[in-house]
Amino acid sequence: MAIKISDIPPQGIVIDIEDKLDLVENGQAPAHYKATVTVRPEPNGIFHIAGKVDAETELECSRCLRRFPFTIKDADLDFDLLPERALATAAEHELGRSELDTEFYRGDEIEPQDFIREQILLALPMVPVHRQDCRGLCPVCGVDRNEKECGCQSDVPASEESPFAVLKKIIKPQKE
Repeated sequence: MAIKISDIPPQGIVIDIEDKLDLVENGQAPAHYKATVTVRPEPNGIFHIAGKVDAETELECSRCLRRFPFTIKDADLDFDLLPERALATAAEHELGRSELDTEFYRGDEIEPQDFIREQILLALPMVPVHRQDCRGLCPVCGVDRNEKECGCQSDVPASEESPFAVLKKIIKPQKE
């Protein structure tokens, strides 16, 4: 649902969007979202974007690989949207804090789904777990330790010690 720049009044517009999008663009991470987006024009073709996004998606636990639902509530949208041509006119410089909250658009339309997708991805945990006390998979036999105990010995034998174990012999702990 692209917004034509010519259709945005001087006081700005508020749009409510409810849709589905694919977070990773290959059909494996669909997310249903609701967003309220305010688009307010500023001088020089700049638009200020503000709003909130709520989303429901499904993630995979990084410990046991179980799929689980994940909810995102009130993720904030608050940034400036500049025309892509502004990139060519700016001199090379170190970015300031205010410039980190800047996105770019091309042509005569703004596509809200692009920045909504980005905001949802930023709100996802880096290491998703379906619950904090997830015990994960057994590294020996692969059984889900949340469902049953396998009895495998997961301690590494001394002969297969980490290559960094030699550092214990070189670096002696300091006594306090």
